[in-house]
Amino acid sequence: MELYYMRAISAFGIFTIHATGGFALYSQFSSKVMHLSTFLNQFFRFGTPVFMMLSGFVLFYNYRIPEEFDAKKFYKKKAVYLILPYIIWAIGYFLFKAYLYRIPVGENWFGGLIKDILLGNTFSHLYFIFLIVQFYILFPLFIKYLSNSMINKPVKTFISIFVLQAALLIYEFYFKVPTNIAIFKFIDEYYWKTAMGWFYYFLTGGIIGYHYDKFVEMVEKHIKKIGIIYILSAAFFLGEVYLNIYTNNNMSEFEKYGSIRPMNMIYGLTTFTVLVWVTRRIKDMDKSSVRLLKSFGTYSLGVYFAHPMVLEFIKQKLMANFPRWIGYGRLSSFLIIYALGWILTTGLVFLIALFEPRWLLIGRVPKLVIREKKKLEETKR
Repeated sequence: MELYYMRAISAFGIFTIHATGGFALYSQFSSKVMHLSTFLNQFFRFGTPVFMMLSGFVLFYNYRIPEEFDAKKFYKKKAVYLILPYIIWAIGYFLFKAYLYRIPVGENWFGGLIKDILLGNTFSHLYFIFLIVQFYILFPLFIKYLSNSMINKPVKTFISIFVLQAALLIYEFYFKVPTNIAIFKFIDEYYWKTAMGWFYYFLTGGIIGYHYDKFVEMVEKHIKKIGIIYILSAAFFLGEVYLNIYTNNNMSEFEKYGSIRPMNMIYGLTTFTVLVWVTRRIKDMDKSSVRLLKSFGTYSLGVYFAHPMVLEFIKQKLMANFPRWIGYGRLSSFLIIYALGWILTTGLVFLIALFEPRWLLIGRVPKLVIREKKKLEETKR
């Protein structure tokens, strides 16, 4: 299925966001490296929304008959193959930060570590695990109260969740004002890392999962129109950022243009749709590049866990040891860190995938198989 390829592209997108952020913010304004890193950073902002849609797609697709959902078996599998690897990586990032940034360990470090693990705060990208676990907890309720509507009234259900999500995100992004009302303060502070800020993507993926054959048929029939909508949505999505940059003549507000903003509801969905069309055309190709792309998708959870650690280590070591040649202001530095970061990240994950206890770090995935010489010789005969 094209799922693996979409995961690979999304994982690469999330890697790109984290690889480019520092260059977009700290390079000389209007320099080549600023323009390139800003474009890549924003273009790949579909990564997290598509990942979230894929998560909803897989769950609802696998449990199209709600009665087949076995809560005990489901949560046991998630605890072993997601939560346990997450805890190990979270502890690893705690130690990594203490080593790399020379952060002293305080007296109450253990309590702080437990709190950070529970809230996904050990490192910036780990909030996604905290977020996806919320949807796993809510999934039985979605099946019980929403599956019937998602199956029998998909368009109406989609419009409803779109309007509700858009109302929240538009308010938070454009109209939010300081308040002392507890419930609104909580929403303002945590919406971006809780189910209330992402339910549109998860449930939209679920609707597509329930009606995948019809969805594919629609995509194949109207791909030209969908392509035009995708280009327009990408133009508006990127244009919003560039308008702000050149209006202010600086990058002071760049960080607010993250993945969770109203325009990504359209951009993320149209990208998901286009990726379905594209990956359906490459999945059966017998090419090494396509097989490699599938491998990236197979081990995408490992890529997600590992890439910030690899990127930060590379940046710290290169910039500290070679400040005259490596820095945020140089295009060559960006290309070196970007390429080296991806190669080392995937290399590390593939190395882990060679060993039996791989599930402790990268989840429930097959062992990476490297062709043996004997097999190669047999194919030549």
